[in-house]
Amino acid sequence: MKRTNLGMLVAAGLLLPSAALAQLSVCGVSPSEVLQFGGFGADVADIGSPIQMQVQLTPGVSNYLQFEVSSATDVRIEATDESGVDPVMVLLDVSGNEIASDDDGGGGRASRIEASLNAGSYCARVYNFSSTDGPTTVQLGRLEHDPITAGFSGGGGGASDPCTATTPATALAFGALNGAIANGNTLTISRTGDISYHRFTLDAPIPITLKATNPDADPVLRLYDSLGNLVAENDDYDGLNSQIDLQTALNPGEYCVAVSALSDGSLPIEFSVTEFNEQAFLTARYDSAEAAPAIGGTHPIDSIGTVAASFSGDVLVSGVARWISFEIQEPSLVLIQGFGNGDADPQLYLFSDRGEQLDYNDDSGTDTDSQIARELFPGQYLIAVMLYGYEDGDQSQPVRLSVTRYVRAR
Repeated sequence: MKRTNLGMLVAAGLLLPSAALAQLSVCGVSPSEVLQFGGFGADVADIGSPIQMQVQLTPGVSNYLQFEVSSATDVRIEATDESGVDPVMVLLDVSGNEIASDDDGGGGRASRIEASLNAGSYCARVYNFSSTDGPTTVQLGRLEHDPITAGFSGGGGGASDPCTATTPATALAFGALNGAIANGNTLTISRTGDISYHRFTLDAPIPITLKATNPDADPVLRLYDSLGNLVAENDDYDGLNSQIDLQTALNPGEYCVAVSALSDGSLPIEFSVTEFNEQAFLTARYDSAEAAPAIGGTHPIDSIGTVAASFSGDVLVSGVARWISFEIQEPSLVLIQGFGNGDADPQLYLFSDRGEQLDYNDDSGTDTDSQIARELFPGQYLIAVMLYGYEDGDQSQPVRLSVTRYVRAR
């Protein structure tokens, strides 16, 4: 999760004093970035019923919603996930200091923060943890008001105390873990419960990958050293599954993993440990369109060559990104469209040949069709096409991909 911090403001060689900086920011950002909750800066201590706002979440963009508290009040702020987005909320004071944060505390991918606040001005920072854009409903109220999110079910919650030398824990392997996962072996267990702890020992440095899967349970992973210090943690690496990739070798010593269920602790979670594999890591990022493969590399890329005027063709698409490269030879406005013909729900990603993500779209065309319009300079580009809401076992579906180039009239 990214944090936004206010740095120094320098104008015309003049460094403004801190008092001036405070006047130029609200909740740590420019006042122009802040919206008044409900359109009028609601006072949560005085409202008779909860107030709601619908906010459009776009990957990489934070929304700041300001509200007031006229007297000490127990406050609840929620953000829903019904459109497929994964909202994350951070509660800030007027100076931009973080008071609380939450991801998935409302159940599923919804977020919920409950906090006791003194009189003052506050902001809810809401941003999207997923690559899917869409609306979320943000509700502001007091604890006695009815919530709009389900909250935790099945006694989950994902919280875990640090694992220390005295914490009861099961051993992951007989002897050193690096021996058990050598030569590409994977150590896998199935565990059930809100929280479980698992110890292991390393007698040689090794990079490792930890995975916890079952999206209905929404697992969380936390890795501790022998002193109970948090080494790494993850929630929602792949959908609601979790994964920690320790690319730098862990030093010899004793470690402990806490596996917890954020939503439903009665469901089994498959927990596995393997040696970190660079190629598998990169392939997974390419398959999810989190990164673009290199043109001319080993990852499969279909080329449509130079787009002189337009291209149209069908591609069979699943939940794994299908990569297509194209080239333009003069500055152009390029319109990229993905048509699902009413059955498929395609997503489109646009990358430069340097691996920079230039654009993303889902559902900006007709119904569930997608489109990207972008001015591009001469060069090679990559399109990733994948289906939204695809589940393992679903059939791949055809998507009509169209690339049309427009140039300025001469």
